[in-house]
Amino acid sequence: MINSRRKFLKNTFSVFSTTLLAPNLFAKKIDKSKMDIGLQMYSFAPLIMQGKFDLLGFPDLVKNTYGINGAEYWSIPFMGRENDRDFLNDIKRRSDDNGVDNLIILVDDIDIKTMQSGPSLASSNKNDRDTAIDYHKKWVDVAKNIGCHSIRINLRSEEENDQKILENSSESISRLIEFSKQDNISIVIENHGGITGDADWLVSLMENVDSKHLGALPDFGTYNFCIKRGNLNFQSLSENCENQYDKYLGVKKLMPYAKGVSAKSHEFDKDGEELSTNYSRMIKIISESNYKGYITIEYEGAMKGMFGGEGTYLSPHEGILATKKLINKYL
Repeated sequence: MINSRRKFLKNTFSVFSTTLLAPNLFAKKIDKSKMDIGLQMYSFAPLIMQGKFDLLGFPDLVKNTYGINGAEYWSIPFMGRENDRDFLNDIKRRSDDNGVDNLIILVDDIDIKTMQSGPSLASSNKNDRDTAIDYHKKWVDVAKNIGCHSIRINLRSEEENDQKILENSSESISRLIEFSKQDNISIVIENHGGITGDADWLVSLMENVDSKHLGALPDFGTYNFCIKRGNLNFQSLSENCENQYDKYLGVKKLMPYAKGVSAKSHEFDKDGEELSTNYSRMIKIISESNYKGYITIEYEGAMKGMFGGEGTYLSPHEGILATKKLINKYL
């Protein structure tokens, strides 16, 4: 089954070469002027992977279909066009014309032909870290050209010593920031499973680098706080976790460093509540922090359904609307 899914993933990419608490228990009226709603392009991942998504039309979609003011991007749909200045200028112009704020680019270094990940910024091999830094520099340029304030990086390592990973990550991130800060572009790290699923480790990284151009991207996803997990891949979305960090505590610890918030969603009950995350409780955690910015919808249910997840999943369009309604309910 896994091999067939991998084959399907390769083919589709090549097309474009849990417990729910009582909802009102944590409800609280907050100042809406400090936060707004954004939309992450990854919410359309199944369509992107099938070559059915118009990247240039994203700003118009965000504003005029969903009534949303902020847009986050994903590096995968840019592949082959990330160095096309006219293309990037067109995205920026369309965003400006629609009054859409471009926010963050999620950067994934994946060879779409082999589905192998490129060198990591957290690698123990300095040559690999150097290569990863150069790779991410071009995405800093993309972020600058389309008006985003940050890029999101991934940290993977073959190293088993957490302190060594911290040292390697700090070294490469600091060097990347020396480049990105020239254009006032920040580097953000999402709790993305593995070592970054440990909120305490991620906080230690923030404090070790100690730069205003480094921040966190707290994600609601339960699996995003799974510390013991394999390689990041789409098949793993529905697997059980052996070492789970409490995500409510994790988000709370990461909020002081947040430069964005990822409102992950998968499946909803008949009352519109998300089955794996108590949104009322999460919004309360965010509202009690000093965060000012966007809470960005990242609907992943359609992806889980695409790769065999057990559940009743909405389409990307319906999932985005359901998530937006839920955020507005408690915001």
